[in-house]
Amino acid sequence: MKSSGRQLFALGIAVWAFAAGAGTAQGLEESDVQIWTQYQYQQRISEKLRGTWDLGYRELVSTEEELGEWSRFHLRGHVVYDRSERVSFEGGLGGFYSFREDPDDLAELRAWQGVIVYWPRITIAKRPFDVRHRFRLEQRWLRDRDLGTTEFSVRFRYRLASFIPLNRPTIEEKAFYLPLMGEWFWDVGGDEASEFFAARLRLSTGLGYVLSKNWTLEFRYTAQKSRDTVEDQFTTTDHIFDFRVRTSVRIRDLGRS
Repeated sequence: MKSSGRQLFALGIAVWAFAAGAGTAQGLEESDVQIWTQYQYQQRISEKLRGTWDLGYRELVSTEEELGEWSRFHLRGHVVYDRSERVSFEGGLGGFYSFREDPDDLAELRAWQGVIVYWPRITIAKRPFDVRHRFRLEQRWLRDRDLGTTEFSVRFRYRLASFIPLNRPTIEEKAFYLPLMGEWFWDVGGDEASEFFAARLRLSTGLGYVLSKNWTLEFRYTAQKSRDTVEDQFTTTDHIFDFRVRTSVRIRDLGRS
């Protein structure tokens, strides 16, 4: 591993550990459990262009009484242009509907544009993998179904992620792999979002398995802490159990999807 790669990797691990420790030290006021399920389909349009859509359902299974129960459906689609082995560009559109006891149901239309940088390429114990940086700008239209009002906000997201092969030297058929991710969310403009929490930090790990050249199964555990948009401080942490099925994702595209 080159010196710059070592330094960046060490820095990422340090930031990851610091963020996780900070969440514990702050003594967050709420703690919830969520179950997420997601099906994703990806299709290569050409050697440089691929399209993906996914359908998902999320359910809050434990919560403090004042927040109320909620569940969410979503349908998203986006295209990715692989400019080179190191840089890709993406754009997408998604629809979300949240059923909530308090406040009212919320419908959201979301568009986004982003760039993904795959750097550096690291080898540990003869297992090569890319560190992936994703920068995304989202435009969000949120509509309160009972009040009939629509608000607009702009959010920026940065994701640091990688897939590490475990029982094979690379991610291939019959391989187990370790997904790692840290993601930060910031509101950067527009109206005040009508949801409770708009700024977030997520830290994820889990276990994936490549069933065949076109099928993968994945489980992730995510610790998420969120900032209340009214009080402007981190006031909740979520424990998220995420189950994903992916089809028609070529093995060599898995680390890029």
